Amino acid sequence: MVPLEGRFNNVYKAETMIKRKHALSWLLAAAAFFGLQSVVADSIPLPGLSGPVSVYTDMEGIPTIAGDNELDVTRVQGFLHARDRLFQMDFLRRAASGTLAEMLGEAALSNDIQLRTLGLRRGAWATWAGLDNAEKAWMKAYADGVNFYLQNFPLPPEYGALQLTAAEPWSPVDSLVIGKLLAFQLSFDTGIVDNTVRLATYQGVGNVVGFDGTLLFFEDIFRIRPEDDRVTVPDFFQSTGIIPVPAAQSPQGQGSGVTAASPFANVPEIDPAVSASLAGWLDTIREVPILGQMAADSGERAGSNWWGISGEHTESGFPFLAHDPHLGLDMPPVFTKENLVIRDEGRAVSGVAFPGTPLVVLGCNLRICWGATVNRNDVTDYFQETVLVNNFGLPTHTVHNGQPEPILYGFQSYFANNIDDGEPDSISRLNVGYDAGAITFIIPRRNFGPVVAQPGPGQAVSVQYTGWGPTFELSTFRAWSRAENLEDFQAALSDFVVGSQNFLYADVEGNIAYFAGGAVPVRTDLQNNTVGGGIPPFLLRDGSGALGHDWLPVQNPQPGQYVPYEILPFNELPHSINPASGYLANGNNDPVGVTLDGNPLGQLRPGANGIYYLGYGYAPLRMGRIDREIEDMLASGEPLTIDDMKALQANTQMLDAELTVPYILEAFEHAASEGAWPGLAQFAADPGVQEAVARLAAWDFSSPTGLAEGFDPGKDPFAPTEPSEAEIAASVAATVYSVWRGQAIRNTIDATLSAVGLSGQLPGSAEAFRAFHNLLTSFPERQGVGASGLPFFNVEGAPDPATARDTVLLASLRGALDLLASEEFAPAFGESTDMNDYRWGRLHRIVFRHPLGVSPFNVPNGGGFSDLDEGLPGVARGGGFEVVDASGHSSRAASVNGFMFGAGAARRVVAEMTPEGPVAEEIIPGGRSGILVSPFYTNQLRRWLVNDYLPLTVGEEAAADTAIDLTVFGP
Repeated sequence: MVPLEGRFNNVYKAETMIKRKHALSWLLAAAAFFGLQSVVADSIPLPGLSGPVSVYTDMEGIPTIAGDNELDVTRVQGFLHARDRLFQMDFLRRAASGTLAEMLGEAALSNDIQLRTLGLRRGAWATWAGLDNAEKAWMKAYADGVNFYLQNFPLPPEYGALQLTAAEPWSPVDSLVIGKLLAFQLSFDTGIVDNTVRLATYQGVGNVVGFDGTLLFFEDIFRIRPEDDRVTVPDFFQSTGIIPVPAAQSPQGQGSGVTAASPFANVPEIDPAVSASLAGWLDTIREVPILGQMAADSGERAGSNWWGISGEHTESGFPFLAHDPHLGLDMPPVFTKENLVIRDEGRAVSGVAFPGTPLVVLGCNLRICWGATVNRNDVTDYFQETVLVNNFGLPTHTVHNGQPEPILYGFQSYFANNIDDGEPDSISRLNVGYDAGAITFIIPRRNFGPVVAQPGPGQAVSVQYTGWGPTFELSTFRAWSRAENLEDFQAALSDFVVGSQNFLYADVEGNIAYFAGGAVPVRTDLQNNTVGGGIPPFLLRDGSGALGHDWLPVQNPQPGQYVPYEILPFNELPHSINPASGYLANGNNDPVGVTLDGNPLGQLRPGANGIYYLGYGYAPLRMGRIDREIEDMLASGEPLTIDDMKALQANTQMLDAELTVPYILEAFEHAASEGAWPGLAQFAADPGVQEAVARLAAWDFSSPTGLAEGFDPGKDPFAPTEPSEAEIAASVAATVYSVWRGQAIRNTIDATLSAVGLSGQLPGSAEAFRAFHNLLTSFPERQGVGASGLPFFNVEGAPDPATARDTVLLASLRGALDLLASEEFAPAFGESTDMNDYRWGRLHRIVFRHPLGVSPFNVPNGGGFSDLDEGLPGVARGGGFEVVDASGHSSRAASVNGFMFGAGAARRVVAEMTPEGPVAEEIIPGGRSGILVSPFYTNQLRRWLVNDYLPLTVGEEAAADTAIDLTVFGP
């Protein structure tokens, strides 16, 4: 049996799959590099075109597709996507559709079972049925372009290694299911299951050990109140009529759980059998790559940043837009760059597209630009259902308000590629039991959502999500390519149902604006100003109808509404147009302040017409830094420049360090004070602790690599640059602090939970830091004791709580230094005790992983990059936990490879909205091509690594000026 990597090597030895077009582009790029200015014309026949389509390609491999009408341009776009990203497209459609095992083998069966159960393909078919004829023609033109490529050109090398000689024809539904998958990854919530399982465990253990498990969860660990209070629209409640209600006056009603201690102190206990069943499902999806990152709070969840600056604050007098969406940093990158020109409409749009879909999702046209961040609206609910079963034990009906309602069956067959049998295209059927995934149980009441768990006889857990049915987000992006003004942009938002985004808008007329996009369902109990049974929407809810947990059927249809449930009207969703402050910013933070009091159910809709509920799980730290920096820039009185915007996108200062390092310094002062308790005073006499404290005290909280071979903002992307003394000092401080953070969390949150038997239910990365930060900020009132009654600073013999706290903080610092000098970190630091060796880039690294996860497709060790060192995979890059230039890792990391990251800015763009049109620069982490041997596989990556940009070309004239290749596609 030839190993997978060996098969790849064999494929390359007989490389016949370098397409003529790629070879020509390579030669042209080289020619341009050496000064050749002429453009070589090429011609390709493409059936179905009504006229010629010109493709101008610049020396970075970025195409401009210019044709007389939309269908022609879209058909060529499909062809070029297939030429450049076919394997990625095929992988995504199969992953989303639940047919990945037919490509990758039986190891992918778990993915297929879970994705078929969830039913993204069902939703894609429903969407296809709902498109109008013009949209169907548009989607079909794209598919026709892909299929022409499939019929006439060889497959990429990955297929040979997988022993596949053909790929299935592309259909419009394939494009729609990719769109569904991307929206699903940005908005579907598995955290509700994790919340329910963890709360149930805390309650059960608390009953035995003798603490309040409910308060441990809601007040000590799963804290909704953010560490930082910056919001996007500070005056939204006042301007919209939202009514904040103090807990003591809450109208939520009997059983709402509102008490002085916590708004959720009286949440009822959860059935252990149900909790165990959900825990099993959660364990299963964590093993599925597509779902695992959504289920694990590893510090790498999808996010994004954006900000818009009004022209009143800029040097030119024109507005600025800056945007960087945070997604998985894979190879090839999730986005591809292109410029579309439709001559008969006088339309041009440029930016980034998802391969497999016919549009630009984030970009600029001739008059507007837009960007997006994830808005963590709660659009997912899980329900505990009572079910009737047949003689085979299969559920046939749910019971709602005492009445049986039929369950629909979806029968599934699974197939797998037999990669190792030596035969090409060897696909066989797999045996999967009816109760293991061969039947999907679908509940019409739950927006045709599936059953995901069956805790016991007569029980099931279903999941309802706004995206299960037909939704038309692609129509929104198509309309925005034509939008000429703010009104056009707003009108297209009605089609954006699922994906939960915060959209930033800027135009050449001088406007900046923010709109939340996505349908937010109205729950029946919340609309009645109660929380039924005291169970909030971010826990498992009751499906019987008795507690009013159902989504309210549509009563007030909104413009263009497709979701068959009541949703919040547009004017109640977060928004702002030309704010008085002159700027807007968002980094996945709470946009309007619904969680600042720790109770996301603590506001009423205008007129006290129901509880106002958006969501509960926001990320405050990046916005905290962004907002501080923008306020400082405006306060300086100096007009802002595009370079200022780039510098902010490149910011790697750790706000969490800024919030917590003062406590370390204070603890050291106490340790050095006269009469300090000996157990604390020992740290003041420790030379290593003394040096570490001095370094932290002088630190500006930035996190450069400190390495000549490291990639930091502003460096030469093609040559090593020796770091300055200041960079080295900041790098060492970043290392010491980041390892200390993990030790401090382990010595407080983790140690306390483990001591009472909860080591299997520790909080995730972001939750753990928030809980730890709360211990520090609430110490004057609580003395380190949680609302649960559990103490978190536990030091034997400490004379008082403050001494115990200081001892834990400094012991964690000593422990961090010991760990850095240990064998575990030897690949990075050789067991050195010299702090000057502790360069952050030796730990903070990234591997850009291909779906097959092997070299030479991974970068490094493909694409012209090599691993940093033996035992240190990846390339070194500045950044860290929740910094603006997103590059996060687990807050409790404690191993030599634990500080690596795999998600971040999938695109960076800065734009100035001049009256003549947007002037923008953009970069993605890779290149246009997914073909390893193409010069465009990683040609943008070095620039991305040092926060450099390329000009964003908008329109045909600009494209012709920079083209080194012109290809004309004809009928």
